Amino acid sequence: MPFNSGIQALQNAIKDSEKRAEAAQSGGGKTLGYINWKPNEKKILRFLTDDMLTENVYDFIVDNSGQTKNFLQPSDDPDRIKRYMSPTPGIGWRKEYKTEKLVEPKTTKKGICVAVVRTEKPGQPVEDLLYDREIDGKSYPSRTFGIVMQGINNFWHTLATSVYSRYGSICTLDYEITRTGDGKDTKYSILPCNPVPELSTIEAVQQFYFYGQPWDENDELRFLKCPMTVHQWAEYFSGEERYAHWLTPKDGTSVQSAAQSTSNAGLGEFHRDTTSNDEAQAAAPPTSQTAFATLQDTLLKHAPAQS
Repeated sequence: MPFNSGIQALQNAIKDSEKRAEAAQSGGGKTLGYINWKPNEKKILRFLTDDMLTENVYDFIVDNSGQTKNFLQPSDDPDRIKRYMSPTPGIGWRKEYKTEKLVEPKTTKKGICVAVVRTEKPGQPVEDLLYDREIDGKSYPSRTFGIVMQGINNFWHTLATSVYSRYGSICTLDYEITRTGDGKDTKYSILPCNPVPELSTIEAVQQFYFYGQPWDENDELRFLKCPMTVHQWAEYFSGEERYAHWLTPKDGTSVQSAAQSTSNAGLGEFHRDTTSNDEAQAAAPPTSQTAFATLQDTLLKHAPAQS
């Protein structure tokens, strides 16, 4: 039988593996996972909307499987997480990074946007990072869409003070984004890439990636299309349904005993660079919209005055 041999075959296998890993990290199909960076990792992204969100986020909250999740704080129910906290440290409590102690949850302000992962080859324009998604033995061409949820000062500040002020949008260019450092010393370098004429306006970008268009389960090309808007994602991510799904003790276990069991089990692995996003498949998010705060207000403060 023929074998795939040689360095080129090995390099191709590595690239395929990287694409699958990227797709797995960033969710799949009609859901959106996270786009994250490990220290010294570089990614090229195209943002799909200027209507970004800036929200209070509970991070590293212990769920009913002993892992950690992030939760948006709903503005109309800011104390919701307290109803799901176990009486003793456990489910609904925050796990600190260095000490791994369980403490009461607190929020941090995050900027949130939808992006698609791109790639480039030497001497060629930036293009989409495409891969084949296998479902029931059938292959579908796919792009990697995901949520970028990062701090205001160390990530979005560059886009607000430089990019948006110059171009009036963050969607009309691709960006090479590199993470350096770790923990509180984490920084991001954000460099604009060469323009792609076909994607030079926000209207062209959103039309090309079908941003805001209904998801069609029967569309053969559906995995090339962005499955939801940032507002649709946030509706589910901050919703009661998701809180209940991940913070209610399983199988009728009392809150107190479940908390004690989770504490004794060590609460599983703490993922510093990324947090689990298995909830993406738990339920389809609703399509209605809530008045979330928008990072665009922050960006507009830095826009140049109109003459």
